[in-house]
Amino acid sequence: MTEVPVCIIGCGPIGLTGALLLSRHGVPSLLVERRSELNTHPRSRFVDTNTMELFREFGIEKAVEATGLGPAWTAYNRWSDSLAAEPYANIPSPTFYSVAGPNSPCIPVMTVQDEVEAALMTRVAADPMITVRFDTEAIDVTQTDDATHLWLRDTNTDERQPVTARYTLGADGPGSETRQVIGTHLEAEPRPVYSQDVIFHADLEAYVGDRKGSLLYTTTPEGIVIFQPLDGRRRWRCQVVVGDENLISEEAVSRRIRVALGTDDDVEFAILSMRMWQPTPGCVTRFSSGRIFLAGDAAHVSVPTGGMGNNTGFAGIRNLAWKLAYVVRGLAPASILETYETEHRPIAVERIAFGVSTTDHMTRMMLGHRRGDDVSEHIQATHQYADYDHLLLGFEMSSELIAPNPEPAPHLKDQGDGFVPLVRSGRRAPHVWVDADQTESVLDWFGTSYVLLLGPECSRPAWEAAVAEMPPEGVPVAVHQLPHDVPLRPYEADAVTLVRPDGIIAWCQEGSGGPPDMSEFSEYLPNRAS
Repeated sequence: MTEVPVCIIGCGPIGLTGALLLSRHGVPSLLVERRSELNTHPRSRFVDTNTMELFREFGIEKAVEATGLGPAWTAYNRWSDSLAAEPYANIPSPTFYSVAGPNSPCIPVMTVQDEVEAALMTRVAADPMITVRFDTEAIDVTQTDDATHLWLRDTNTDERQPVTARYTLGADGPGSETRQVIGTHLEAEPRPVYSQDVIFHADLEAYVGDRKGSLLYTTTPEGIVIFQPLDGRRRWRCQVVVGDENLISEEAVSRRIRVALGTDDDVEFAILSMRMWQPTPGCVTRFSSGRIFLAGDAAHVSVPTGGMGNNTGFAGIRNLAWKLAYVVRGLAPASILETYETEHRPIAVERIAFGVSTTDHMTRMMLGHRRGDDVSEHIQATHQYADYDHLLLGFEMSSELIAPNPEPAPHLKDQGDGFVPLVRSGRRAPHVWVDADQTESVLDWFGTSYVLLLGPECSRPAWEAAVAEMPPEGVPVAVHQLPHDVPLRPYEADAVTLVRPDGIIAWCQEGSGGPPDMSEFSEYLPNRAS
């Protein structure tokens, strides 16, 4: 009998991240994966700013950044009749654009999932608190009041081993079997389109020319073919829209791609792999039952438009992992785990709906163009495709772990209003540099404990003394102070901000330069006795 604090089913990017986050909090885990290796057919590509900030915590930010396409490819998305034709829509993509900005120490990266998983796996393999078992299927998952129970089956030998875990996390993708264990299902409506994913190698520089883009849509007489550069050189992914769920042949795929190139040249390319895919956006009816939780595509599935699928999964596991770790370590009551769904579901649902809305705008643009209509209105609507930092960085959570805000959130009328960082309960704590050389961000202070973030006019010794008087069995609280000699906005010089391990503001108050009053925010610390 093997006993572990947490068993994670699924060794994709969300499962790997969950194990690394638990390890940061001192909680061992067992990762099980029925496949023999990590994903070799890359599906997702976009790694958003929030996710890159999480990778910065793991120390893999620069490794992932190095695999990205860079600004020459990420400034635009383009739509044309063929790859060699002048686009009828050149739409800027500021959310994808891989350049430094004022709102984060990190840049978004357009890369491929296999590169991201490889970077995560490098960290996992070196972590003694994480055990990974490939060729292993979790079967007969059950639970009691104090534990979950699994049988692990070796898919090569059929040997079976019992495992007891205090908690089990299903990160087993869109076809999750863990859903069935907890009696939930994906409430989703499949989109009426089938795409054949094709990974191939080819030199397409002559046809792309100066029309580089993160996504290059072509609307040919035979249907839509979407070119996605994977390395900016020879590695490509195409989505070939087909009529049903049956794979068409390599010969048929090759012909469709050649037509979409817009040339009679005998272009050489090698198809490496093909998969069928149908968008099925939706969310499960519940994220957990007892000691079993769902994360990533097991909990919610997005359309690929905008690249929010994995990124929403990363946001979810970041929300759940610290709470799970604090409960396992006896620092917080199990009731805080209920806030995972309370806080994360609205974010997931909003992003799923946004992706569907973007897809609909884009579809009307392409169909209208094919008919010869004036599509200028649809082109303008499609600008939201990769211009949604207000959604990624400006979300606002609410739960019993977050103080209510005295004023309603500012209303962003549309994506054109952009993202404005704010210090508000339930929001992502804004980035500011805390050194003159701009190498250390305030975000680097978060991750493993609660943080009392003091403005430079607050008395650090007084706040540290107040924190030292807190019960020792409670959640850890560190005290950090912003320096005088750096730009602070949107933080105030006399403000105190309580930030959770996942970088979310739990409580904030201006005018806190006087004697500390711990009662103001102690109810938002999930101490064991609370």
